[in-house]
Amino acid sequence: MAPLKAFVVVIYAAVMVFIAVRSSRRTRSTSDFFLGNRGIGPWISAFAYGTTYFSAVLFVGYAGKLGWTYGFGTMWIVAGNVLIGTLLA
Repeated sequence: MAPLKAFVVVIYAAVMVFIAVRSSRRTRSTSDFFLGNRGIGPWISAFAYGTTYFSAVLFVGYAGKLGWTYGFGTMWIVAGNVLIGTLLA
């Protein structure tokens, strides 16, 4: 099983290097890097905001706090918060 895991890690690293090289060739300025040359659009920006927010706050902070303090049984609160919060955002 270990050779398979190593293979997956190598493939993942190769894909990340490919994306980095391709992206670096398309980036000409700071505006290109940070804002995608303002060509991203509102939907992608909204999805990026939502995924970043919910990943950091709900899954790591909120879920960890409830799970650590009250036990695994409180994770249904986190699931509801994720579903409803995603729709509201």
